Amino acid sequence: MKILSLVSVGWAITASCAAQSLDLPTSKQLVGELPGHPQRLNSLPISMAVSPDGRYVVSVNAGYGTFESNYDQSLAVLDSKTGELADFPDARTLTRVAKQTLYSGLAFSRDGATLYVSMASLSDPEGNGKDRTGSGIAVYSFKAGKVAPEKILPLPMVELSGNRRTNLVGNKPGTKGVPYPAAIAVVGVAGREKLLVAENLTDDVVLLDPATGAVEQRFDLAESDAIPSTYPVALAVAKDGKRAFVAQWNASEIVELNLEKNTVGRRLPLLKPPSEVAPGTHPCAFEFAPDGRTLYVALANRDAVAAVNVAAGEFAVKGYFDTRLPQQSYFGAEPVALAASPDGARIYVANAASDAVAVLDAHKLTAKVAKQTMVEPDGFIPTEWMPMTLALTGGKLYIATAKGHGTGPNNLPQLMTGLMLKSGEPQRKTTYIATLLYGSLATLELADVAKKLPAWTESVIASNRMKAAEEKVVFAGGATGKIKHVLYIIKENRTYDQIFGDLERNGKPVGNGDKSLTMYGAAITPNLHKLALQFGVLDNFFDSGEVSGDGHVWSMAAIGSDYLEKTWQQSYRGGQRTYDYEGVVAQGYPLLQKIPDVNEPASGYLWGNAEAHGRTHYNFGEYIASAFCGESGSDNPQLGPVLAGPKCVHSHYAPGEALPENWGGGVNQWPWPIPVLAGNTPTKPELVGHYAEESPDFELSIPDQIRASVFLRHLQGWIEERKAGQDTMPNLIVMRLGNDHTAGTQPGGPTPSASIADNDLAAGRIVEGISHSAYWDDTAIFMLEDDAQAGGDHVDAHRSIALVISKYAPRAAAGGPVVDSRFYSTVSVIRTIESLLDLPPMNNNDAFASLIGSLFTGTGDQPAFAADTANRDNGLIYKANQKNAVGAKASMKMDFRHEDRAPVEKLNVILWKDAMGSQPVPAMLKVHVKADKDDD
Repeated sequence: MKILSLVSVGWAITASCAAQSLDLPTSKQLVGELPGHPQRLNSLPISMAVSPDGRYVVSVNAGYGTFESNYDQSLAVLDSKTGELADFPDARTLTRVAKQTLYSGLAFSRDGATLYVSMASLSDPEGNGKDRTGSGIAVYSFKAGKVAPEKILPLPMVELSGNRRTNLVGNKPGTKGVPYPAAIAVVGVAGREKLLVAENLTDDVVLLDPATGAVEQRFDLAESDAIPSTYPVALAVAKDGKRAFVAQWNASEIVELNLEKNTVGRRLPLLKPPSEVAPGTHPCAFEFAPDGRTLYVALANRDAVAAVNVAAGEFAVKGYFDTRLPQQSYFGAEPVALAASPDGARIYVANAASDAVAVLDAHKLTAKVAKQTMVEPDGFIPTEWMPMTLALTGGKLYIATAKGHGTGPNNLPQLMTGLMLKSGEPQRKTTYIATLLYGSLATLELADVAKKLPAWTESVIASNRMKAAEEKVVFAGGATGKIKHVLYIIKENRTYDQIFGDLERNGKPVGNGDKSLTMYGAAITPNLHKLALQFGVLDNFFDSGEVSGDGHVWSMAAIGSDYLEKTWQQSYRGGQRTYDYEGVVAQGYPLLQKIPDVNEPASGYLWGNAEAHGRTHYNFGEYIASAFCGESGSDNPQLGPVLAGPKCVHSHYAPGEALPENWGGGVNQWPWPIPVLAGNTPTKPELVGHYAEESPDFELSIPDQIRASVFLRHLQGWIEERKAGQDTMPNLIVMRLGNDHTAGTQPGGPTPSASIADNDLAAGRIVEGISHSAYWDDTAIFMLEDDAQAGGDHVDAHRSIALVISKYAPRAAAGGPVVDSRFYSTVSVIRTIESLLDLPPMNNNDAFASLIGSLFTGTGDQPAFAADTANRDNGLIYKANQKNAVGAKASMKMDFRHEDRAPVEKLNVILWKDAMGSQPVPAMLKVHVKADKDDD
């Protein structure tokens, strides 16, 4: 294991950088120089542990991996006496190559000589092959602050009992559960040291002998036939060693284990919602009071901390603390970690969503107060982006954040490790966003907290924009309420420079673009260019999500969940977590399983907000699971294989074959077969009865022209009804239009340029349809990318394209384009939609996000839009890849059935080569992936 000095490679954030105010894609800010002198860490420090002697603080960095750590995951060790910080990458976790990942479990042996860390594998849980550990406990030696790997204690597959099934093996219902270690706790049993391990994906906890590796006891915590459903995530062991406690992440409860009898004891609900499918409260972290009589529990999806009486065999809630900011009335603190002061007087709580640590006074939770209300914090400590874990030792509080100081531009070459240079890989032109997400570690003197807490609290209030004046969309002349309908279109994965870097009018650049990074400029996306120049250019717009997994959640919820932030990097770096987003979790559908969706934020989604406040809504393919005729049931295990039936006479529409009328009719003009849609299933309860049954999900072999035709057919119906005196068009319409993702260069499939041009024309046709109807008077159209992971940008890896379209768009002087360079984010789009439809915010993000009101200040004389059909007329949208297309062999191995199943690094290289030809290759995200022998 290679030791990297974090200081020697320049990981300390400079004072000049730290002193700046920085806009975050979440809609928040980092304001001024933050306390504790944060130092950079490898990505996603998810847990910390303090050595028994109190000298060392260790973090497990379980994210994507950064250059300084060789793109491996790592353990970082801080010497609390000297302040020296060292990083210990684990080569077994090499990004995109490793079949295993570090995760949240981290514990010292009682003598301090050993570290136990969770090592999880979803793709190869039994470790079949060289450098494959399988799922288990990674054992490291620890001496004088140095870490070295020793062995793996493997965890066996779990035989599920009764009717319990999991979809995690082979993407189909099976009885073999995948052990996925999360929390680890060291316990003394009969004078010997044992390990308790929370198996996150099998809904159980095991007792393990670290000397032999034998599993001695299994505690079954399942509450459903769907495995996983409760997701055990955190552990705590009572001082006397007779009891342990388990946080059930998705069950809104903690469970007592009797370690003397090896039995499962009582279950304690913690603000559990009454609905079986409502998002739970997410108990996710524990901390004992120093006397061991009170157990504090962080409830991330409830903005609360529970105090549980565990003294003398008790197991009952004493009361709750509220971790929200002063005057915060909406959800959005998301407490994920706890630390107690040595005297028990104070509890420190990491609020991931408000970039702060809440300081609680434990003495304020009296029996009288607990009956009346939650106890509010005394104040807050500002942190860098997304505090994730805390530790306390020697009078100092250690705060590790998941995303540090943000990302910055990614137009610079991907930094190469020695291994990459040795392998002869080419220098790349741009850098993948996930490799730019550094964690950070701040060190605070507890003595400073009392005297600086008032000022720090004011800083946190400012960084959360809670002093910002309320904004509303105001039209010319001070009018309001002109928009009654909003169409919200979500596209896939492009940066600003990738599309609009070449934006110009009369030969002069428009907006802050870098033409050298433009892959799909005006010739391929004429409609997007035309729309931006007519209705307004937003050249400082940031996607809130880094990848599609979190991007679709943020695009509909304006916030992420703690589960999302603790799992997407393991999923994207090597497929060691399932794609648990858009209402799909562990290859299942929680709505159909009748369990909560562990990834859903408590504040819900935009369509739920609309429904709750009397607005109508309708959906075209977003958070919808499609089944296609003839496909394997493994793609949608709960929907099962689609058998022959009325809709499934055949599996595809061949070139030249008639298309159904509800898809626009005519014949398949594309040279590739188009799959037949068998049916759709909404993944959220609010969407039941409010979606187009004929509109497909992500499936990329269905052209976006079909999705546009589906929408336009509905639009025509609404137009006819409006002519008859009835306005039946829903107030909120959400639409998926994602073929700009592209399906690589698979022979016979659409070329990347064809996919992008197809997406562009579909967008143009939709705007044309609305703008030539009576609905142009009262409709606004918003388009954005769910994330910006698939390209380079010279401003920031999160910067992307967004369009706001209505007849009320302003005109610039002399007829030029309007450019608004104010900072906006995905959250700003949601807040603007809410303002137009007179909806309240959902959470504390959209409550204070900057509003895109500038693009509604025109006089209402914007003309109808005419779609540019050049790329249909010249045949570009019908162009198929040839057998010798660059990257064809690699593309054929990729899964384009669902979002981001294809390895993004390889795909981005293929797209660059396809679009840019001989220009220097930016294998942007290939990082250090070994090419398969038959990859071209």
